[in-house]
Amino acid sequence: MRRLVSLGRFARLSAVLAAFLCAAMPAGASARHLVFPLSVSPAGYIQTPFTVNDTLQLPAIIDTAATIAMIDASAAARVGIDAPPPDEIKMPVYGLLGLREFPVVSIGNLSREGVRAFEISAAYNNREQMPGGPLVIPATSFGGDVLDFDFLNGRLSIYDGRPQSNGRSSGKGKLTIENGLLFAEVKVNGVKGKALIDTGSPFSFINSQMAQAAKARPDEEKTRSLQGATGGTLSVSVASVKRLSVARFNISRLNMIVADPAMFHDIGLNDEPAMLLGLDLLSHFRVQIDRARGYLILTPADEGPAMTINLNARGSRLRE
Repeated sequence: MRRLVSLGRFARLSAVLAAFLCAAMPAGASARHLVFPLSVSPAGYIQTPFTVNDTLQLPAIIDTAATIAMIDASAAARVGIDAPPPDEIKMPVYGLLGLREFPVVSIGNLSREGVRAFEISAAYNNREQMPGGPLVIPATSFGGDVLDFDFLNGRLSIYDGRPQSNGRSSGKGKLTIENGLLFAEVKVNGVKGKALIDTGSPFSFINSQMAQAAKARPDEEKTRSLQGATGGTLSVSVASVKRLSVARFNISRLNMIVADPAMFHDIGLNDEPAMLLGLDLLSHFRVQIDRARGYLILTPADEGPAMTINLNARGSRLRE
């Protein structure tokens, strides 16, 4: 996840962003069928390039768990955006580590293969690193009934109507939208919970409430390895999960990160079993988010309702 904005005082900014993006689409995109290429960065983030202010291309994360755009200060300078004055009104923005405040700037325009948007409000990040890339764009800002992440073929399609069928075995689960955030229903070892869908996070995790309720078995060796990799900056552990169920699919034998980020408190998930669904799990499926009808549709690369997924990879995932 890149950033979750508090929607109390700043809901209008997100609405304005969405309006600008949709209004700026070309005539040929009146049906809102947009296609963006996706690539994977060395750190495990998915990105697509946008030209900013008719100057440079910047790699951008199209993030299902962001509700307002964000741009890195150094990248902003390269595309001609001046630093805001010190007394600029700051926006409260929430990330994994909790509340941060950022000033707001205006991006003159964004363009990508015929799609063009003007005067986009964005949080100006001059205080912390953005490991996923210098620009974050909320996935829901482009309108459309369906967000269709085809990770296998490296593209994101956004369109109206019903989710496109690819003739393979798919699973459908309930989707809820709360304050602009997308949640799926999951079960961990049979325990029901709510999962935030986050295409801006390279990793998934469960909270301690879920770990306890699901009786997930702690793995002390992997916990020590993970804590060493993070330098102790996060309170995390690792637990073995026998089965994760999402839509109709059962994913077996997972080593799950257990964490209680401040973000979960901010969005009201700290006292209930919950998890974050990141790219290490999502990228094994074609992920279709049917916002209009309230469904999450998953189509796996391999047929069958039972899956074993190896989450071991450099960077965000654990090694055996």
